Amino acid sequence: MALFLITSVCDEGVYENDFKVIEAESRAEIAQNMLDDPYAWENILRSSRVWWDITRYEYKYNEPLAWSADELLERLDATHVDGDSEFQIRIYEITKIEKIPKPTN
Repeated sequence: MALFLITSVCDEGVYENDFKVIEAESRAEIAQNMLDDPYAWENILRSSRVWWDITRYEYKYNEPLAWSADELLERLDATHVDGDSEFQIRIYEITKIEKIPKPTN
């Protein structure tokens, strides 16, 4: 299993509840979990364009959203910062964990 950093960023930066470190097999596994239980990811997703689709599409159109995990990843990767009205969502694999460097003097 790998570690992933999931961020939700606005123009003011990242706040305490705007990121998670998750252990998972892949980005797709995380995306599928977001589709399966979006409210568990509300702090991350709420201020993005995909939130409405994931949580309200079925209610409004009376049919399931039917996105695959890969489709959700594409949509998340296309999010961008628009002031504080829309947040950029990213899922990054953590490939290296560094230690605090020793003082050089």
